[in-house]
This record gives sequence, C-alpha cells and structure tokens, in this order.
Amino acid sequence: MAALTVLALITAFGGPASADEELNAALRRKVQLEQQVAVARETTERYKSITNQYQAAVNQANQRIDQLARQQRAAQSEAEGLGFEIRIAEEQLQLVALQLEETRELVASLKGQRAEIDRQLERRKALYAEHLVAAYRQSRISPLEMLLSSTSLAEFASRVQSFIFIQRADRQLQTDIGALASIVSDRTREVAGKELEIAGLQDQVITQRTRLAAEKARYEELMRQAGESIVTQSGLRQSAASNRNAAQQNQNAAANETARLNRLLEEAEAAYEDLAARQAARSGLGAFNGSKVAMWPLRGPITSNYGPRWGGFHNGMDIASPMYTPIRAVSSGLVTTVGRPYVASGDTAVVVIIAHGNNFSTLYGHLDDRRWPTVTVGQKVSAGDIIGYIGMTGWTSGPHLHFMTIANGRAQDPRPYLP
Repeated sequence: MAALTVLALITAFGGPASADEELNAALRRKVQLEQQVAVARETTERYKSITNQYQAAVNQANQRIDQLARQQRAAQSEAEGLGFEIRIAEEQLQLVALQLEETRELVASLKGQRAEIDRQLERRKALYAEHLVAAYRQSRISPLEMLLSSTSLAEFASRVQSFIFIQRADRQLQTDIGALASIVSDRTREVAGKELEIAGLQDQVITQRTRLAAEKARYEELMRQAGESIVTQSGLRQSAASNRNAAQQNQNAAANETARLNRLLEEAEAAYEDLAARQAARSGLGAFNGSKVAMWPLRGPITSNYGPRWGGFHNGMDIASPMYTPIRAVSSGLVTTVGRPYVASGDTAVVVIIAHGNNFSTLYGHLDDRRWPTVTVGQKVSAGDIIGYIGMTGWTSGPHLHFMTIANGRAQDPRPYLP
C-alpha cells in the first residue's frame, strides 16, 4: 500500500505538474475538510433517518392508544347497556315470579273452594240418599194412607208440599254442584297451563340473564386487556419519545459538526481559490476578457447548483451523465492540473484544471481513472477538446461532473458564464 501511495504521488505531482508546495498543502487541507464534511453529512442524514423512525413509532403508538381508548369507551358503553338489560330482565323475572305466585295462590284458593264444594256435595248426596230412601218408603204408602194418617188436611198438604220441595231442591243442588265442579275443573286446567307458560318464560329470562352476564364478563375482560395494552403502548411511546429525543440531540450535534466543518471547508476553499488565482497569474496567459465561455463541458441534468447546500456552500455545479461520457474544455486555455491533487488527504478524485487567462480558470472533478484524462499539464487546449470522461472517483454517490469557475481569485456561479 505504501508503494502504491508513493507511486500515486509521483504520478499526480511528478513531471511537468510544477504546482508549488503551498498550493498542494492547501489542496490537501481542502480535501481533508471535504472528507470530514461528507462524513458529518452522512452522520446527520443517518441521525435524521433515526429521528424520523422514532417519530413514526411515537405517532403509531399515539394512534394505537387513541384506537384502544375508543374501543375502551365503546366497550364501557356497551357493558353499561348490558347492565341495564340485565336489570330489566331481573325486573321482568321478579314480575313473572310475582305473577306465578299470585297464580299459584289462585289455584290453591280454587282448589280449596272445590274441596269445600266437594264436601257439600257429599253431604247433599248423603241427604239426597236419605230423601230417596224416605221417598221410596213414602212411595209404598198410598195417598189414601197418608191422608188417613194425617191428623188434618193441613198436615196432609204440608207433608206432600215438603216432599215435592225436597225433590226439587235436590235436583237443583245436583245441577249447581255439577256446574261449579265443571268451572273449577276448567279453571284448574287454565291455571296449570298458565303455570307451564310462566315456567317457560322464567327459563327464558334466566337463560337471557346468563347470556347477558357472560357478555358483560367478556366486555369487562376486553376493557381490562385494552387497559393493559394502553399501559404497554404508553410505555412504548415514552421509550420511542426518549429515543427520538436522543436521536434528535445526536442529529443536532451532527448538524452542528457539519456546519462547523463546512465553515472550515469554505475557509479552505477561499484559500484554495486565492492560491489557484496566483497559479493562473503565473501561467503567462493574458487576462480573460470574455463574459462567457464557448460551450458547456457536457449536457445533462443539474443535480446540485452553485450556492448554499447542507448547511454549507457548494462552490460549483454538479452535472449528471452516464459513465464515460466525454467531457470537453469549455474554452481555450492552458492545462495546469491533471490527476489526483487530493490523494495525500485520502481523496481519490481525478481533477483537471484549465487556466483561460491570468484571472480566470475552470475545474473539472470526479473524472474516470480507467479512461484517464486525455490532456497533460502544460498542454494548450481549444474549446471542445475532450479532456476526460465522466467517472465516480473521489466522494460521489453517482457519475457526475463537478464543474467550477474561478474568476478574480474567487469561485463564481458557473451558470452566468455558460452560453
């Protein structure tokens, strides 16, 4: 590795490069700061991503807690509704039980009345039997004998009338007793059917109460589980919030470090611009009096313009293009740098710098090293000459050209100089 590094240094700075040590030191300082800025920027993006992940976790926990709270409120409301239904069912059950008790008392009363009627009927039957016996005996006595045995006609008439009244009363008694017995029998059957109906209703209400009680128990269990989930989600939310805050602090620290390194990088670039301008002044070229260069170095989408970027300042223009796309000199001039001027600081970007006058130069960065630049230091080039090819050398996430314009000792926005 040491031998390769020495060889790279000889290749980059040997021969006709003729760049003074002060410029090379500034370039090395610049690449070191660029590398540190790139690392700090990656760290900032990583912490930003972590912060977003924790924020998403916090948002998800909040949504889950809100959902669980809504479910809990719904479960409480339904459980209360079930409680009211149970109370209504219990009231209905008590009413049915009262009706059942009243019906049972009615049945008992009717049965008592029937028993009394049965006793009266038995007595009447006994009396009627005696009447029948008496009537039978009386039938063996002729009316003449009854008349003759009577002391008077009035006694005879009274005996005949009593006999007829008893016969009529017995027949009426038999009719009334039969009708009452039929009514009692009908009521007894009606009460028995009512008892069966009430018993069925009682079983139905008991079944409903059991079911409602089971539903209430189930919803109470759901509420308990929801409460436990809320506690768990609250813990996760607090943990995610804590992690988010820590990541935010790390992100802020990384952003501050990035800003600090960018400031140092800008200072180095300012020193580099001054040294590059003095190098161009020693090129022997006259002043660049044009307001624009002849052409674009290549055509492609602009991925990063000149100006503020990542909390710092981008001193050039990034133009994306496929690998190995030819890069052309934007105007005639003298090549002052070819190779890896930052390799001592760890940057392997291949760079070409062309001076177009003692006060104006252009820089082409991230050129491919497998198709090495076609120009050499000290070579004069014309507008449109191919000087190298698009590559991905150095710190870059994709193939593109980093194009700079340096005028009067300062990096300027390339766009006004381009046609």
